[in-house]
Amino acid sequence: MSLRLGWAITGAAHLLVETFRTMRRLAREHRVSAFLSQAGEEVVRMFGLWRELRKICPGGHYREVFTQREEGASCPIVGRFAMGKYDALIVSPTTSNTVAKIVHGIADTLVTNAVAQAGKGGVPVLVVPCDYGDPGEVIETITPYMVRRDRCTGCGRCVDACPNDAIELMDGKAFIRLIECEGCGACERACPEGAIRGGETYRMRIREVDARNLARLKRMEGVRVLRHPREIPEALGELR
Repeated sequence: MSLRLGWAITGAAHLLVETFRTMRRLAREHRVSAFLSQAGEEVVRMFGLWRELRKICPGGHYREVFTQREEGASCPIVGRFAMGKYDALIVSPTTSNTVAKIVHGIADTLVTNAVAQAGKGGVPVLVVPCDYGDPGEVIETITPYMVRRDRCTGCGRCVDACPNDAIELMDGKAFIRLIECEGCGACERACPEGAIRGGETYRMRIREVDARNLARLKRMEGVRVLRHPREIPEALGELR
C-alpha cells in the first residue's frame, strides 16, 4: 500500500546523505512531500543535494517541496497534518536545536510546526536525531566544501570556476561563503593544489543537555525515535 509521507529536513550535515539515500528508496513506492526549515534548505543546497531533492519530490499533489522561506511564519501547509492527511511525518536528520524545541513544545519553524500539528492530528512522527547517544559520546560527521589554507596558493582558479560567486580571496587565500555555495564541486576540480575538499569527516561530542532532550523525546506520545535513517522503512512497515 502506498503511503503519503511528510519528510522534514533540518539544518544538519550529520546523516544528511544517508537520509537522502532512504528518501530516494521510499519515494519509489510512496508519495513524499519535503518540508525544509530555513537551515535545512541552506544545508541541502551547500551539500549539492537540491537537484536530488527535486527528483525525489518532482511536484504534483503530495510530491511537493515546501520551504520555510516560501511558507512564511504561519506555515499554513502544515494544516495537512492536523487534518490527518499524511500517514506519517519523518524528521531526518534532526538537529539538537529542533529536538529541544519539540520537547519544549515550541513550534516556530516549518518543521517544528509540522511536528506539533502531526501530534494534534494523530499522525505518527518518526525522528532521527543527529545527537543520538550518551553525554560525551563521540560521533562523526562531514563537512561541506572547505579550503585547506595551508595548501592554498591564492591562484584564484576556484574563484573563476564557481558558478555562484561563492568564493573570494581573503588575505591571499580562497574563502568559501557556504551560504552561497551549492555544492557543485567546480572549485575542487579547478584547484591545482588539492586545497579544496568536501565530505571530510570530523568528530564531535554529544552534550549533556542534548542527551537529556533525547530522553524526553523518547517519552513523547506519538513520537518514535530512531538511531539511523536506514531504520525508517521497517518502522513505516510497522505502521501499516
